[in-house]
Amino acid sequence: MQISFFIAKRYVKKQGKITLIYRLSRLACYSMVLSTAILLLVLATMNGMQKLLSALFYIYTPALKIECQTGKTFLSNKELKKQIMDVAGVTDIVEVLEVTALMRLLDHQAIVTIKGVSNNFTISDFYKNAKRMDGVAFLGDDRAKAIAGIGVAQFVQWTTHNNKVEVFYPNQDGHHLNKPYKRTTLEIDGLFSIAPSIDCKYIIAPIRFVEGLTNGLKKRTHWEVVIETTSEVQNMQINIEKLLPNGYNVTNQTEQNATRRRAIFIERLSVCFIFALVLLLASLNIFFMLCMSILQKQKNIAILVSLGATPREIGKIFFYNGMLVALKGILYGLMLGWGLGFLQQKFGIVTFTKTSHRVAYPVEIHAFDFVYTAIVTILFSLLATLWPVKRAIQLAKKSLDGILAVQ
Repeated sequence: MQISFFIAKRYVKKQGKITLIYRLSRLACYSMVLSTAILLLVLATMNGMQKLLSALFYIYTPALKIECQTGKTFLSNKELKKQIMDVAGVTDIVEVLEVTALMRLLDHQAIVTIKGVSNNFTISDFYKNAKRMDGVAFLGDDRAKAIAGIGVAQFVQWTTHNNKVEVFYPNQDGHHLNKPYKRTTLEIDGLFSIAPSIDCKYIIAPIRFVEGLTNGLKKRTHWEVVIETTSEVQNMQINIEKLLPNGYNVTNQTEQNATRRRAIFIERLSVCFIFALVLLLASLNIFFMLCMSILQKQKNIAILVSLGATPREIGKIFFYNGMLVALKGILYGLMLGWGLGFLQQKFGIVTFTKTSHRVAYPVEIHAFDFVYTAIVTILFSLLATLWPVKRAIQLAKKSLDGILAVQ
């Protein structure tokens, strides 16, 4: 093994004048460096995007959410609510009743989701994480007032002087067929902003207004559980599940965004697969380099065989030759990828926009990314050396048979 490794290392190093084999080995090494660095940076970028998107989703989702498994709504239960609030770590419960309705302001209409909230809405995660939240003092009285998302307000061209909108909701009483919709007036008293997907869809109103609109007295869509810290959220979720009767379900933020996280995972898997194929193409340079090296060194193979080298040892020489080139490229590629990722994290060289307010492209390198990249590149390098090594062994056997025939 030591002799084979020594000869393979000699083949990798520059010997006198620059030959075609040496150029091919440099090309194979550089291609492995570039492809390894690209794969590592792609994984780091996907990590950063996943963290960024998860943060955007988690802004408007409660830490724990209690809802009904079978229907859209359930009746509020004071005893159950009191039992849940007695769980260690639970601060309060915000009651929510959401409905989809038609809103009209003069000639502008929009389908919106009216989120009816209880009076303690100001302690919810939604309120605390909002970028903008105008006064919600109307929650404590009986006035029909609300605050709208910035996207909704822009769509219907809301202004402070023209802030009364009409709300239409299907009449739940089937006896009044001549009035299929219930019509009421709602005063938009301010605006809020938390995330684009919510800003263009939601209106926040007192829960009593939504109860009156839907004839759903004490009905709730879900409860938003406010907790002290997210470190013990799993234990609190288990304790709350024990208190809930059949038909109720409690979910954390990860479970609430399971569909989005699954989509991100599938996208990450697809991108990694595509760039792994690029890495496979880069490893073909090692294949061609070994093939050309075997053709050039047929005389050397015959000499080594005549000196007593076995065909297996000849195969090891070219195997070590290919793996030395690959490992050198992998090592430098990991270093290059880490260096570029570190510079992006530190200085934000690549940004989303070219305006004055630049947002750096998110990059986050995990230890698993190094392991995955190294395993994939080594695996492809091993596959690239199989046929050339087999061919070298065949040539060695042929030379050995010729020597035996002469003897």
